[in-house]
Amino acid sequence: MFADQMNAVYLVPTKDGGVYEYRQTRKPVAKGGQVLVRVHAAGTNRGEILMVRGFRSDNPRFKPVPSGIEFAGEIVEVGKDATGWHAGERVMGRGTGSYAEYTLAGSMTLMRIPDALTYAQAAAIPNVFITAHDALVTNAQVQKGDTVLVTAASSGIGTAAIQLARYFGARKVFASTRDANKIAALKEIGADVVVDTSKPDFTGIVEKETDKEGVDIIIDSVGGPMFADNLKMLAIKGRIVSVGRNAAGRGEIDLDEVANKRAQILGVTFRTRTPQEAWRCFEVFVEDCMDGFADGSLKPVVDKTFPFDALHDAHAYMMGNNQVGKIVLVRE
Repeated sequence: MFADQMNAVYLVPTKDGGVYEYRQTRKPVAKGGQVLVRVHAAGTNRGEILMVRGFRSDNPRFKPVPSGIEFAGEIVEVGKDATGWHAGERVMGRGTGSYAEYTLAGSMTLMRIPDALTYAQAAAIPNVFITAHDALVTNAQVQKGDTVLVTAASSGIGTAAIQLARYFGARKVFASTRDANKIAALKEIGADVVVDTSKPDFTGIVEKETDKEGVDIIIDSVGGPMFADNLKMLAIKGRIVSVGRNAAGRGEIDLDEVANKRAQILGVTFRTRTPQEAWRCFEVFVEDCMDGFADGSLKPVVDKTFPFDALHDAHAYMMGNNQVGKIVLVRE
């Protein structure tokens, strides 16, 4: 491999859907307000697997694209307008093309890694914590004394949302899972009550634990099949934030119950945000939360690491649904 080349992962369309492929490509150069980061670790995300099926070569819009959206590493080059940053600094951030030896990042979207965190831990922060913060704080407007339910709580976003609910003063934090083996781990992360949604009476547990009032906020990553139960567990003037739809994108809704509870149903995504809107989410997160990572009040949850050349193994492990927290690729 030539000095100006590097290894990177691309999502490549085929007639049967997308395939993740390791390729040699040109090493990028930092220009303007960009910095070049040598990637030491990169977080994996379920969305990478969900998008594969529709990434077909019979759609002319789809071309091979760099993969990976969050990273942790060391700055090796600084663009002339990237003021305040220097080669050798440890940084983390969100950015396309993170599954590579090097990635470019805008200097305005970088975060310095707290000294106590490893690269693997840092790579578990940018996507899920910023997403969870945007859902819980910016959109649901969590207040001290609120009760919060986090569905699919063992996911990266789930483990982040549990901690953030506690960090911002929630009175009681509920977590849901379909795996009883994860209950102890979720309580250790910060959940007060964990409900097993494979059991028929789980909504009754939430009702009992809230004195029949229901929860103020639900951060939902399950989607359609869970919506009716979420609405049932919601308090009057409660907020449901749809972060993900991993189980299904469609579900039944009782509009009478929405009206009676004066419920707010909020959708969040970064796909339809302008760069300025996305940057604002990043900025507010840094203002609110970086001190928490520095003093240990907030902790990234890394379930397992895989070598950088084992993305397919990492995805297979993710599909087994055994993890609690993030799955991270690390450069050995």
